[in-house]
Amino acid sequence: MSSPRKRTKIHTLQGRRLSEPQLPLHIALAWIIDRVFPLNDDCQPVPIYSHGFVADILRIIAREVLEIGSTAATFSSLREELDPLIRKETSDILKRNNKKRNRGQKVEEDYEEAEKYTSWMTAFGDRFRDISEGCTFLDRLEKELRDRLNYADDEEPTELPEPIERHSPIGVFSRNLLNTLRKLSFDETTHLSREIARWCDLDTNGPSIHAGIWSLDRRSGMEDTLDKRIKAMQDYQTANSSGDYSSALLSLRRFYDYQFPSAGRGQHQHALLNIANFHYSTGGIESAQAAVEEAIRVARTAGDKACLQYCMSLAQRIRIEVSSLAFAPSETISIQQKPISSGLLPIGQTPMDVLWSVKPALDLGEPVHIAFQRIHLALGKEIDTESQSADGEKRISKGWKTGQKLDMAAWNATQASLWGMLGSDALAEYHEDLALSDLSPWYDGRLTVLLTRASRAMDQAEYDSALAMLLDISNLKGMSMASYHRWSRVVWLVLERRAKMHDDESSLNYISACQAPLEYSEKKGPGGPSIEIGHPKAKLDTQPSNKGIKLIHEYIKDLFKKVEKLLKSFSPSHLILPLILEAIQLSNELGIWNLYRFGIILLCEVLLQIECLEMDKKVINELEKIWDQILSGNDLECINRSLICLSKAKINLYLNDENNENSDLLNQIISHLKLSIQISKKLESNSSLIESISLLIMIYEIENENISIEIDLKEKQELLEFYIMIRKGNNSNSNLNELKKQILNVNEIIKIIGIKISEGWK
Repeated sequence: MSSPRKRTKIHTLQGRRLSEPQLPLHIALAWIIDRVFPLNDDCQPVPIYSHGFVADILRIIAREVLEIGSTAATFSSLREELDPLIRKETSDILKRNNKKRNRGQKVEEDYEEAEKYTSWMTAFGDRFRDISEGCTFLDRLEKELRDRLNYADDEEPTELPEPIERHSPIGVFSRNLLNTLRKLSFDETTHLSREIARWCDLDTNGPSIHAGIWSLDRRSGMEDTLDKRIKAMQDYQTANSSGDYSSALLSLRRFYDYQFPSAGRGQHQHALLNIANFHYSTGGIESAQAAVEEAIRVARTAGDKACLQYCMSLAQRIRIEVSSLAFAPSETISIQQKPISSGLLPIGQTPMDVLWSVKPALDLGEPVHIAFQRIHLALGKEIDTESQSADGEKRISKGWKTGQKLDMAAWNATQASLWGMLGSDALAEYHEDLALSDLSPWYDGRLTVLLTRASRAMDQAEYDSALAMLLDISNLKGMSMASYHRWSRVVWLVLERRAKMHDDESSLNYISACQAPLEYSEKKGPGGPSIEIGHPKAKLDTQPSNKGIKLIHEYIKDLFKKVEKLLKSFSPSHLILPLILEAIQLSNELGIWNLYRFGIILLCEVLLQIECLEMDKKVINELEKIWDQILSGNDLECINRSLICLSKAKINLYLNDENNENSDLLNQIISHLKLSIQISKKLESNSSLIESISLLIMIYEIENENISIEIDLKEKQELLEFYIMIRKGNNSNSNLNELKKQILNVNEIIKIIGIKISEGWK
């Protein structure tokens, strides 16, 4: 009778390679070896199982390793073969343990665990029900194999007795499998985990990875990995800065594919953290969340405190950005004069976590003066971390860092932003100077300061200064694609503001056609960055969103936009008042005085539509309360609109005076209108010029024969000629031509900068 046909030719023991279809089976065999040779905490063998049981298990392993059988074992066949042996052995272990207990002897914990029957193969399959847990298991299996071969971290054998003799067939099998596991990249590990789950007949979920893309037996060149890693990181930085995010992610994964020696195996969690951070910065919130969760599990397993701290910080940001809302749809909007509750915005554990929480806290409705507490808390945590560093070295390994250091440039920039919200430009500029004086590589913060200063110059009608500041090549050199989108949006905003002042519809249409639409960028939630998505998302459903009010500042600005739209359409005042009063109340409670003053000016414009002397007095009273703050705010458009409001209200009071003898009031009106004309010229606002000149000429005509004021006839004639010239458009033709040339030139500059960035500034 002939012997059964062999599956393959018997290989020599040295240099056998494991092919991809065999890996799930061999991983299962390694798991069985791990179970049959238990070790204690000192890596010493624990003789739990009988010699006969170990011999039976090794016979099964040797049969599969040497491929003596006609067909390879499957998951089910291994389970059916092992379970009777394990059940009989656990019964014998229980009897031996009971004898010890009857004699009053203590049974060790390992022996107590072994007396409980467990199907080894079923337990093996349970490890791969979740793919990420399977990846963690594979990483831990490598360490277990090394311990049983008694290899130290420096790849040198130790002097301890080894459970598995290295030169035995099973020892050679374990070493070959160990080499294969070390060469697996992260994507390959994920693919292998999925293949093992499929071999165990388990249903898996999560993103699929094509089996043909990754070779499980790929050789990672250990002799030139440094050069390859450097090249991969350079490719990642170039692709990321130029906006080629798919190539950037591929290069980042390739950077971590070249493995360190086993002495530096702590790179897995750091790689996952960097990949998660990349997904987060490019808008892949779901991918970032999955990666950071796996990084947390691996960091906990490895005991990497520093990496775990960064992982928890990123996970907290993602969780807040995805789930936090300012107010629910059914909730009455009410600002509390206290910090946001820890349930909605937990207190950060590191100084940078606390500093980051300032932005989401403001978005979620925390008053500005309360947010200052977070800035001082961040500095306090930094000082506390430094003061405890000496004691911390006694308790924490030298390889671990005790916390994230506070970026002082970011700290000053955040203070500058808060002072700007409060309306103090002097303090804002002071902290911006401190932020710019920092020599650390903090490009995003420097760009933020630059854009803020350009916006402030635009509010002061210094359009050319703002553009000169933005187009300075020293500030643009080395700019990334993400920064480019932020920068270009502010450049277009300056030109758009100037075109609106000129009432130049053709220039506005041209600007709108040149710049990226607002739908091309999105912001997930409070505190999160604005992400460029490249193209607008398809609207698959038309059902209204029920997520509530996401960001309170955007809600207030939307109220202002609605009010201005209703004012231009001459809507009834009773429809506008609830909106503007709500915006004023919210901005007052939040302490955002710039928005509050603008809201008061809009309210006065609404009240002027109500033909009542009491309302005119109300307008004058409200504007005079904040007049000093309006003048110190340096927002020329707000100053101009408030001057026109004051003039209209005082004109109504003067015209309703039966005697018309209030010359002081008349002089105030003329003074306001003359100042408004000067500011309108600087703003280049044709509509404001027409309105101010019309009112001033009307006053001159009414008081032509009134000796209480002196009217310069030459000045009056010049105003009339200037008014006619504006109405005909002759005055603004030269300015419009200059504006159109400026828009064309700036458009070319923006294109050139974009090309330079896409080419990596070559």
